[in-house]
Amino acid sequence: MLRLADPADIPLIQSILNAPENWDKLEAYSEDTIYAAIAGAQSKVLIWDENAERCGFCWLTQTAKGTKVEEFGVKIQGHGVGGRFFGPVLDAVTRDGLPLPIWLAVAADNSGAIRFYKRFGFVHSTLRKSVWHRRKGPIADALIMVYAPDDTRVHD
Repeated sequence: MLRLADPADIPLIQSILNAPENWDKLEAYSEDTIYAAIAGAQSKVLIWDENAERCGFCWLTQTAKGTKVEEFGVKIQGHGVGGRFFGPVLDAVTRDGLPLPIWLAVAADNSGAIRFYKRFGFVHSTLRKSVWHRRKGPIADALIMVYAPDDTRVHD
């Protein structure tokens, strides 16, 4: 079940952001920053619950270029939770009238994430050189991917 996050969800979000397996993929954010996103008018943080358990989050921000997926993560990877979660996220963006297109940045060498987003209709848009700062490793290129049901694209 998809729902809006509330302050009680901050520990879940922090645990996903700070899991060692996510250090190359997700940024670190303070509790105050996450709280501001939950309470903010230009952002929406969604939680995915399955079997009465909180399983993942998606942080969306409205930008001049559309709706950006700031962060997306699940507690346990490799069990299909992300796949069950992400479709309803896309539906919520369009249903709630958030601006299109939907876009995100992913480390260009994260082939698993790129395949995941392609399954949902995201396409490559732009490659930004040496801008993905990892918490435990070298800087990488960022691939901008776009989901544009009306064929709108994000351009730099």
